[in-house]
Amino acid sequence: MSETFVLIHGAWHGGWCWRAVMSELERNGERCFAPDLPGHCGNPMDHAQVTLSTYVDYVARFIEERGLTDVVLAGHSLGGLTISGVAEKIPQRLKRVVFVSAMVILDGASPAKELERIAPGRPGSRGIKTGPYSVMVRPEDFPKYYIQDASADLASFVLAALVPQPTRVITEPSPFTGFPKLGLPTGYIICEDDLAMGHPSVWHPEFSGRLDRPVTRSIKSGHELMFTHPIETARALSEIARA
Repeated sequence: MSETFVLIHGAWHGGWCWRAVMSELERNGERCFAPDLPGHCGNPMDHAQVTLSTYVDYVARFIEERGLTDVVLAGHSLGGLTISGVAEKIPQRLKRVVFVSAMVILDGASPAKELERIAPGRPGSRGIKTGPYSVMVRPEDFPKYYIQDASADLASFVLAALVPQPTRVITEPSPFTGFPKLGLPTGYIICEDDLAMGHPSVWHPEFSGRLDRPVTRSIKSGHELMFTHPIETARALSEIARA
């Protein structure tokens, strides 16, 4: 029986980042969706108006309007905040929530302050302000900390497609704190060489350890696994979905 995946991108990306993974999943008979979050790529919105609640409301509505059920909801990186919020809003439509080298913040903390606490200095993740409510990854940091396991051509291709990130999503406290009480099955995909926060341990076991008995899969990859290891990423998602 096929699974239904809704794949949520992280900072600076859009739904396009999942295309290679989706192709592999669909080749194996799965059903996949990868929306652009508000303020990203094909879903323009004034960044001054974009908060985590904006993301969550959009994805919940995206799922409801399509009548999707038994959804395997997966989020990469900053997308971990979105998927836990969506789970609070529409838990009855979800089968499993999968964090793909993603942030897990369950106590209402500000993501920026939490990252400063557990990963002080965090090389590569601070970015450059491009407006009062926007930030962009530093071009010199992306190939070094995010996609160091890719060819120079692939790294340049991905970097050229990135867009500014709305900052209120990062700087404001998360309004979603009910995820742990839902009891939904979870999963975590570990990137063994993820340097986006300076050291892989920030993602695992720091973030992954905040989940209750997640099904885990490990990939020897940097942060941008959907580009460098799409086949392995698709396989990991399918295995976690069926666990």
